[in-house]
Amino acid sequence: MSQANIQELLKKGIEAAREGNKAEARSYFEQVVELDEQNERGWFWLASLVESQDEKRICLKNVLQINPGNERAQKLLDQIEASQQRRQAEMEVIPGVTRRQLTLAVGGGAVVVALILIVFVAITTTTNNRIAQETRDAALIVQAQTDAAVTQTALVVQAEATMLALVSPTPTPTVTPRVTLPPTFTFTPLPEEAAGAPTPLAPPPPGLGTLVGWSGRDVSNVGFLPIMLFQVGSGQTTLLTDDIGANPDFSSDGQTVIYTRYYPTTFDFGISRATLSGGENTPIGQGLPFIKPKMPYFCPSANILSFVAIPTGQRDIDFSNQTVQIFQVFTLNLDTNDLQRLTNDQAVYTYPAISPDCTRIAAVRNDARGSSPGEDLVIIDVAGRSQTPLTNDLGNFIESAPRWSPDGTLLAYAAAQATSPDNSDIIVRAADGAGTPLVPIRDVADDRYPVFSPDGRYIAFASNRTGFYNIFIYDQVEGVTYQLTNTEEQTYPGGWKP
Repeated sequence: MSQANIQELLKKGIEAAREGNKAEARSYFEQVVELDEQNERGWFWLASLVESQDEKRICLKNVLQINPGNERAQKLLDQIEASQQRRQAEMEVIPGVTRRQLTLAVGGGAVVVALILIVFVAITTTTNNRIAQETRDAALIVQAQTDAAVTQTALVVQAEATMLALVSPTPTPTVTPRVTLPPTFTFTPLPEEAAGAPTPLAPPPPGLGTLVGWSGRDVSNVGFLPIMLFQVGSGQTTLLTDDIGANPDFSSDGQTVIYTRYYPTTFDFGISRATLSGGENTPIGQGLPFIKPKMPYFCPSANILSFVAIPTGQRDIDFSNQTVQIFQVFTLNLDTNDLQRLTNDQAVYTYPAISPDCTRIAAVRNDARGSSPGEDLVIIDVAGRSQTPLTNDLGNFIESAPRWSPDGTLLAYAAAQATSPDNSDIIVRAADGAGTPLVPIRDVADDRYPVFSPDGRYIAFASNRTGFYNIFIYDQVEGVTYQLTNTEEQTYPGGWKP
């Protein structure tokens, strides 16, 4: 297959990953590395989609074998190795006793044996000839005790060595450039001096309201997680609904949450509305002329939501023997059930964030059929349907997840170079495109899903700088970053209310 076709598979995989279709994205990237085993981007993206730590390690090692200077891959690999080492150290080799505790016990037994020997020598060298027989008898007793202690210690050491043989891997040869997934990789623990997990940052100040997000383990590999509420001040978390989903947002009155809901029985998704009390979870848009609605956003000043969906009757585009689903932008007034379609072209739209006054929508547009496809931000005028480009870098950068500031003057979004798609930074710029964009949140980790606080001072975002995606809070006034969550699960922010 030609290099152009491989690049097309890459683009499709990136689009699917950004849209939350993890299984589809993984399939694309597996095709990429199957066709081109030296494709650094393919392995890098695949590392973010596979579930097991062993598979992630294989992908990242292949990235580093192709490009030893990829600092991002090296840091992620170090984090995975350190995390695995901690779990190895805490593993119970016998019920209730960890490897570290058993090691200390063995060391302590050796000290006891040494002390017994010292006492024995002291006794035998200071006794006189008149009690030689008693001394010999005592020496025999002490020697018997010493032999028993030494034997017991040897048994413990032997048991430890046996258990290590059971739980430790057999050394493997040097990793080859091409590994077929799923890998048969054997873990080799790092030495004692390996760096541990990063120290958690300070929690955010109290009184900053409530975030809604999606958090958990994607055991089904579908890109959807439980919907959670996070008290920003206390860090308390509450499960909102038993259904899994993504991209939640608060209604204008803060009493309900809208989100993309996954239906496991049909392997499909749609938009649903849940009350904070947990007493209602209602599908939205049934019977309207679209399918697969997703990525809903509430207008902060009205009962109107924006979202993307495939119009009923819209033909998918047959492109390089693959199907590109044409998601278009819609608005729906929940009070009047008035549906408006704001786009009508062959581009693919994602993340349609509606402005605080409900007059504009910031969305990611990808002209999948054009000669230069790639993600760019556009501002859509709700009344006139006109579009104004906010970025025009096409395939050079990958923009995602724009969000409006409370006053509607700024936009925050994630952006990554196409050569490092799993290393987004958070950009803040004027909504009218004036001035120079700022990059207040930049790290070697992947930072995404920015959300402004209700007063506009803070930005919540997800980052995998701990090895897993957690929620962090950035203070734009003080330039300080706080950490809201610290779990070994994937956690992303959606909406923020007072």
